[in-house]
Amino acid sequence: MGEHLESLCIRVPKVYDWVKREIEVARIFSSEDLSFGAFDPASPFVDMEVILTDEAGNPVDLSDENSIAEVLEVSTARGTGRREREILLPDGETVTLHEVRLSISGFYRIKFTRDEFGCDDTGAPACFLSTVLPWSTTQRFYLCAPEGTYPAVRLDHFEGQGNIQLSSAGLFQGLDLDIMLCISVQVERFVNIEVEGSYCHPRPELLETLGCGPTVHPPQCHDLFPGTHHSHCDDHGGEYEFE
Repeated sequence: MGEHLESLCIRVPKVYDWVKREIEVARIFSSEDLSFGAFDPASPFVDMEVILTDEAGNPVDLSDENSIAEVLEVSTARGTGRREREILLPDGETVTLHEVRLSISGFYRIKFTRDEFGCDDTGAPACFLSTVLPWSTTQRFYLCAPEGTYPAVRLDHFEGQGNIQLSSAGLFQGLDLDIMLCISVQVERFVNIEVEGSYCHPRPELLETLGCGPTVHPPQCHDLFPGTHHSHCDDHGGEYEFE
């Protein structure tokens, strides 16, 4: 506390607008689209899971940079930048926003598991793991997005639900898959701003080395041993007298 503050110039992304949207992506698979091999998806006790992955099929978290593979802004007006639109707000006020059309895509895999066997990634007969499959959606947003800004898209939620279709003979016929996404879109631009603050400094290391650490000795009872009266041991037969 009491440290002198200075005016600092820093470069940060300024957020001009921010919206979130729930999106549902539907896909229908036929029996020819998914090659199950020895695994029987029509057998009882089959669970299905949709796994978010990168392009190579490795599972990824929502916070990973590659949870979304690609974001492309689709031009809505040739040579004139983003198209402006007058939008009527719920309170009756009219504002001018920009039409931003985005193509957003990524990858996933479908995993079927029979509960009584458990599953690993080796596959049949306990489970089936599909090849890497793409998902994509094109969405139109109305945002405060002046010239020079860019959309920053993040994935806040990813979940898949499926319904297996069986033939009259009880054989796998198809899969109706719904993928639920929650997309966060921020309109940003890097700006230089002036703030009042102080410069940061590194903290000291807690240990000088990563080895065995310091040697710790157990505490001694200095009042008893060796103590300050050991020179009188001869008078007491080598023992102390206590009251």
